[in-house]
Amino acid sequence: MPLHNPAAHSDNYNELVAKEKLGYMLDYAKTSTIATIVAPLLCIPLYSDNTPELLFKSWLVLMAIVVLVRLQLIRVIKASSDITHNFTLLNIAVGSVTLLWGLGWFIFVIPEDPVSYLLYQIICLTILFVGMVGYCVDWKTFCAFIVPLKGLEIIFLALNYQDIIWPISAGSMVAFYLALKMGFLFSKSWERSFSLRLKNDTLYEQLVVEKNASIAANIAKSEFIATASHDLRQPMQAINIFIEMIDHRHLQEYESSVFHRIRKSVSVLNKMFNTLLDISKLDSNLTPIETHFSLGLMVNDLRHSFADLCQEKGLGLAFTFEDGLIQGDPHLTEQILRNLLSNAIQYTDRGTIHVNFENDQGHLNFSVEDTGCGIPPTDMSLIFNEFYRSDHSRSHHDGLGLGLSIVIRIVKKIGGECAVVSEVGKGSKFTIKTPFLVLKSLESPSSALSMNAKPFTNWVDASIRNAANTVSKSSLHIGIIENDDSLRDAYLQYFTTAGYQVCEIPHQEDKFHAFLQDIPKLNFILSDFRLGQKDGIYYIQTLREEFNDEIPACIVTADTSPQHLEMFKQFNIHVLHKPIDIQDIEEFILQQTFSSH
Repeated sequence: MPLHNPAAHSDNYNELVAKEKLGYMLDYAKTSTIATIVAPLLCIPLYSDNTPELLFKSWLVLMAIVVLVRLQLIRVIKASSDITHNFTLLNIAVGSVTLLWGLGWFIFVIPEDPVSYLLYQIICLTILFVGMVGYCVDWKTFCAFIVPLKGLEIIFLALNYQDIIWPISAGSMVAFYLALKMGFLFSKSWERSFSLRLKNDTLYEQLVVEKNASIAANIAKSEFIATASHDLRQPMQAINIFIEMIDHRHLQEYESSVFHRIRKSVSVLNKMFNTLLDISKLDSNLTPIETHFSLGLMVNDLRHSFADLCQEKGLGLAFTFEDGLIQGDPHLTEQILRNLLSNAIQYTDRGTIHVNFENDQGHLNFSVEDTGCGIPPTDMSLIFNEFYRSDHSRSHHDGLGLGLSIVIRIVKKIGGECAVVSEVGKGSKFTIKTPFLVLKSLESPSSALSMNAKPFTNWVDASIRNAANTVSKSSLHIGIIENDDSLRDAYLQYFTTAGYQVCEIPHQEDKFHAFLQDIPKLNFILSDFRLGQKDGIYYIQTLREEFNDEIPACIVTADTSPQHLEMFKQFNIHVLHKPIDIQDIEEFILQQTFSSH
């Protein structure tokens, strides 16, 4: 959007200036109406005794008529209509009043009386400078105001040059000249100021347009990522399930090696999808949720998750921490750690990854230190940018370059700080300071977990696992609602093979209601969210109403919009995001099923 140059005095610019001037002077004329009425009344005690009665009363009557005309003209003037015509009306309104004050020189002033002359001179100078405040923004209007006042004074001086006091008269003329000059200069200054304001307004509009375009582009990017990743996650979720169902022990050596390569490639794709999912969540105004969580449980879960990956590369993995109860967002904290650990393992070929947790004056701080390739000083300011991949370590990288970008976004979300220390060839250390409170230490005073520690059983309570082991899976009825054929087949095959009683629930509304007549009592409902005309919430709530029971339910989706996540929460429906391992889904089903009884 190009800037218009007000200095060129285009028709549009001149019209804008004229409207602004007229509006300003019209407002001033309205506010000075009371002074216009009161000023002539003050002349009664000053001149009624020394002025012929008929002449004085005639002046007062004329002044009253002119003031009324002025009031009427001001009422009909509008800055939005014909500018030239309204300027003429305003000039008549202000000029007619000063014309009568100019006639006052011939009515009230006695040339031989210095007091009479000085008194009226003061009145006229007061009117002059008061008028400058309101009307000097426009040269023509200011002249219409001042010329009748001072022009008649000049005629009066010329007719009575023998009796007047010339030093005072000369001073009055100097004031007249200065008023004209100041009015002219102020008018030009006002126009330059208005021109600058128009430029600033135009620049501001440009900034708003560019900001809105940037916001729209960012929203479009997020929507594209959400939509594209959702469509791609559907087949990926089916692939994950089918791969997990293959027993590689039954394959020949060559087929087994190919299978492991496929599995590794799928694992890389899963990480990329999860990274896109993280970005989508953070772009959806994700709000940190504070709760109490055990630092020890989180550390054990992280160690269990990354132990195999470190063993594959021959790396050590150590955690130093003092177990405690933390008040903060466990999911965002874990997400930071997982990204930092993945990054550290990615860029380290030998040595140890060390994760250290500290209690810093009641707040949780932690660091992830590696012995990897390090970060060059030239890259330090760029590593948190989206999709950035350094040439120094590109051979180590098979991701999207979003890990550290996600870390810094989450750190800002929780109100924390992130610091990096790195040396090329020796490794890097990322330190995170959080506002999360360390409420108390738990039983173990100090812990250090290494690669050889006993594996942790993830987040599912042992009591729940024991219950799951003692109850036959064939007694559990799982309802599956999925409109993607391949994914639905994968769910049915996996859970049927695992020994569950599986009900394939149609997602077409007419078939669904017909199916309700013969459906068995369900122990768990597993559903997609986007199912066509009706969503997963509708079908889950209908099933719950049918059995008059708050059946445990979970929606597995790629949707990360905050309003949908809030809806799931309101209806007591859990949510898992694609792609996710089928074992994790099964474990979640067991956890929710047995914890609800």
